[in-house]
Amino acid sequence: MIKKISTILATAILSFTFVVSFSMAHHIGQLATAEEAEQTAENQPADTLCPNGLVDIHEEDYHYIAINDLFSKGILNGYEDCSFKAENPINRAEALKIIAEAFTPFVEEYVVPDKRPFQDVPLDAWHAKYIVQAKEKGMTNGYENDTFRPWETINLAESLKMTTQSLNNYIEPYAEELFADVPLDTWFSGYFAYAKARDLLNISAENKAFPEQEMSRGYFAEIIYRLKRSFEGYDFGKATFYGAAVQGHNTASGKTFDMYEMTAAHKTLPFGSIVEVTNLANGKSVEVEITDRGPYGPGRVIDLTSSAFDAISSLSRGVIYVEYKVISEPVN
Repeated sequence: MIKKISTILATAILSFTFVVSFSMAHHIGQLATAEEAEQTAENQPADTLCPNGLVDIHEEDYHYIAINDLFSKGILNGYEDCSFKAENPINRAEALKIIAEAFTPFVEEYVVPDKRPFQDVPLDAWHAKYIVQAKEKGMTNGYENDTFRPWETINLAESLKMTTQSLNNYIEPYAEELFADVPLDTWFSGYFAYAKARDLLNISAENKAFPEQEMSRGYFAEIIYRLKRSFEGYDFGKATFYGAAVQGHNTASGKTFDMYEMTAAHKTLPFGSIVEVTNLANGKSVEVEITDRGPYGPGRVIDLTSSAFDAISSLSRGVIYVEYKVISEPVN
């Protein structure tokens, strides 16, 4: 009898030990290996608050307004030396973190799953909480081999997919044509249609968007900034100017063109609309009246008189990126 009881107890202990050992091994397998921990340490996000600002972002820098605005809202931070490194590439993990901070309420104390969301995303890595919740929200499906590749540089097409899928109000717009390098039958055409409708992209003179381009930290910040501002009624694009060559000529509205007046041409806004135009490289603004039609080059959205352009930039620049918003419309 005693021998039988001893056998039963031994079996129970072995079974318990196996279950606990299996559970621990399973849990440990979901955490970072030494190699993964090293990779994570090498790819820490820019997460320093920098109370005195970013030391390498200056007026007339390409993405000056976008980066400073997102920084002031806590969506972007600096590295330990309070630099931002706008020209450096951005990886998939940090891009997802910025999207989360900008548009999607991610829960800090979320329920940690029993297994990794993807094979290469340990549950104890800094980026796990973003990727777990992004997968749950349908923002990313990873690759066919069940990996996320967090440290790979993200390209423009991937950026637009993750960004648009984070929005609760995302509706893919109808488009008859997009850009010279974005056919309508590509997997990412809908995301580019949305980006085009909201003027999120910098378009070349050949009407190209370059969907495969690797994203810099600055350009990614620019897209996030423009998307947030587009919900507030702002539009974006290239501003040009015209002046002495057409001085005294009639405009499309019937008014005489005067390069010393604060007026502008726009393709569709009603004549008499008052528009605030802001240079995205320095924050300078000017109010202009729409009196003419144009411009018509790819990515060009407003043509200012030389005096209006000079109020927000040097004429020597010729073309600048701006945001603009209608602040009053004509009564009739």
